[in-house]
Amino acid sequence: MKRILSIILAVLLIASLAACGNGQKTETTAKSEATNASTSDSASKAGTAQQGNKDILILYFSADNTKDVDAVSAATPMPNGESSVKWIADIIHDEVGGDIAPIIPSKDYPLEYNAVADAAKAEVDNNERPAYEPLSVDPTQYKTVFIGHPIWWYTLPMVLETFFDTYDLSGVTIVPFNTHAGSRDGNTYNMIREREPNANVIDGIAIAGSDAGSDSAKTQVVEWVKKLPLE
Repeated sequence: MKRILSIILAVLLIASLAACGNGQKTETTAKSEATNASTSDSASKAGTAQQGNKDILILYFSADNTKDVDAVSAATPMPNGESSVKWIADIIHDEVGGDIAPIIPSKDYPLEYNAVADAAKAEVDNNERPAYEPLSVDPTQYKTVFIGHPIWWYTLPMVLETFFDTYDLSGVTIVPFNTHAGSRDGNTYNMIREREPNANVIDGIAIAGSDAGSDSAKTQVVEWVKKLPLE
């Protein structure tokens, strides 16, 4: 009888140990799966973040870019209340997607055309480097950066000189676009090449300010974008 009782106790002990062992394995496996799931989730999030980093950025500067979003300058007006440079930027954005952001000067330009022209002339004559508000994006993190601006006094707006002094766009493809009143690109594409010698600067598109907003100008911009050697 004692022998039978001993055997029964031994069997119960073995069963208990097996259950305990299985419980430990289950807990360990659960932790491992949780860890793997967490790692997988992190990898997934990292992948999403990488996919979320757009390859294309569209930056644009205009006298209409002010800290007061309700202020509309008479410098480059459009029928819908936006500047001609922004009008082109929006068309490009519609075609290629990516991110779009304004370059906003820290000191607003006057809202009247002649006053803007005088302010721009003074900046050129004094070789100024006007400050601008911090960008909402880092242009060095993009493969392709479109940069739009008006031609002021046959050259780049001086705030663009500040921008190129600030950022090293080595390895970035820069695609300029601009509005003008007869001077086309004003040799500004070559100027950008000088400012960013290690970037790939593609010849851009120059649209007369008086043509901005027209169907023909829009078609011109769209056809130009479609022919660009973008990755």
